[in-house]
Amino acid sequence: MNRGPIRALAAALVVAVAVVLSACASIPDAGPVRPGGTVAQVDDPLDLDFNPSKPEKGASQQRIVQGFIDAASSPKNNFQIAREYLTTAMAASWNPDESVTVDDGRNRTYDHDGDQWSVDVDPVASVDSVGTYHPATTKAPIGLRYELVKQDGEWRIAVAPNGVVIDDPTFRAVYTQQTLYFYSPDFSYLVPDARWFPARVATSATRVASAVLSGPAKWLSGAVSSAFPEGTQLAVPSVTTAGGVAQVDLSSEAGRADTVQLQRMQLQLEQSLGSLAQSVQLSIEGNVEQISPLSSGAAPQQDPSVDSHPIVYRGDSFGLLTGSSVASLSGLGERVVALQPTAVALDAARDQAAVLSAGGVYLVRRSGDTVRVDARPGLIPPTIDNSGWVLSVPADAPAALQATGTNGEAHAVATDWPTAVDIRSLAVSRDGTRIVALLQTSTGYSLVASGIVRGSGGVPTSLTQPVELAVASGTPLSVAWTGELSVALLTSTTGDATSIVEQTIGGEQTVTTGPGGGRTIVGANGLARYLVLTADGSLQAPTGTGWQAQTDKVGAVAVQLGQP
Repeated sequence: MNRGPIRALAAALVVAVAVVLSACASIPDAGPVRPGGTVAQVDDPLDLDFNPSKPEKGASQQRIVQGFIDAASSPKNNFQIAREYLTTAMAASWNPDESVTVDDGRNRTYDHDGDQWSVDVDPVASVDSVGTYHPATTKAPIGLRYELVKQDGEWRIAVAPNGVVIDDPTFRAVYTQQTLYFYSPDFSYLVPDARWFPARVATSATRVASAVLSGPAKWLSGAVSSAFPEGTQLAVPSVTTAGGVAQVDLSSEAGRADTVQLQRMQLQLEQSLGSLAQSVQLSIEGNVEQISPLSSGAAPQQDPSVDSHPIVYRGDSFGLLTGSSVASLSGLGERVVALQPTAVALDAARDQAAVLSAGGVYLVRRSGDTVRVDARPGLIPPTIDNSGWVLSVPADAPAALQATGTNGEAHAVATDWPTAVDIRSLAVSRDGTRIVALLQTSTGYSLVASGIVRGSGGVPTSLTQPVELAVASGTPLSVAWTGELSVALLTSTTGDATSIVEQTIGGEQTVTTGPGGGRTIVGANGLARYLVLTADGSLQAPTGTGWQAQTDKVGAVAVQLGQP
């Protein structure tokens, strides 16, 4: 997939939003009218500054607290203006990078008891110390506490929580999503890891490179690999860019890498810094490394796509839907049809399929016998990875997830879903490194993403501690991967109406209206990122502002992994 146009479009959109919002993000709500600062002319569109007001002479305690929160929207010069609202000691110890609390900006409440101030905000999301974005899972307000004292005759904040508070629109302009990349354990795929950093070119490249060297986000730890030798850091705590080339100087630990490892290291940084630089020049303790690209045979896949034609079970055929006809998958289609499936998941090569039918879950192979891999009652639609491991689980026993290979031997997969009482949908990412699960708890529904930890022979052994994703109101029905970082959740709302929440894992979300009677969602390619199968067997695709039937009388639509 060509990522250049996508990155260019994303950068353009960031600039458009930032330019509109920068006019209002630093306007104070009290005090004299003052001319705004001159906007610096810069070459990089992400090098945008907010210019909040400095503390006013004689400002009240509330104005100091409000001004500090507003000023923390500007990371310029290590949050220099925000630190002016703090006492000298607090300014030295305050850590703005510990977290970001994103709120709606409209319902902040201020209260105080003498010199002790409390501020309650309604959270939209948070960003942790490594830049991972977490949508708010509760609407409960977050309380912040401040303590003020007089310093040189002016009120200043002596106690403040680490991190910053910023309203959602301003956050979108001041911070930007950067996609870091790691590898699947066998180095066959590049695996994305979304992070959010202040959108300043002077520091963004350094932050991204440092984050790559620090390793993947917690929810991916153990499921992905890094090409860098353990302990590798930046030899010089700054990554500079000139002429589109990022200069990255690594510590001596990087010297342990062989030729292929160096090639993988360079590719990992090039992809991670792709929105900030065109290429990367690696050096180790100041010595420039001459590194050739990986050969085409050794290069990993990135963001594998699925076939633009849906694969369906319809009538007496299982295969590619072209117009109104179904072209059977030779050697596989007949075997799938014989099981009269209600759900099917295909590996990338279309050599193997995980099939749910009345008799349980089966592994169907183009070459080899069909094997029943799970006969437990109440199974949900299974999923399969590109090595042929079938993951299956009963709806009422979410902790009983198992992986079964071609020999029919089942292996328990340890999960970290302590509050789950039911599981409704499960999907493996197209690179086989991650999984999303739609769970029901005693208090509602939960959508989570985890990394897949593998043991000897690549068998899935456990899932990492999950990261929570957003769930809209209604009854969630089905989840699917729509891209390397994006998933879509189909939800039943009122009557037969449905909605679809598509979201980036670690990023933004959009909500659209789904088709009436929708029951199953699968990822797609081409004009539509997903397709929905309705209860009456109609396969629907989004078209403009509505939905269009692709065919009818569909018994199952297959989940596809990325094509090899």
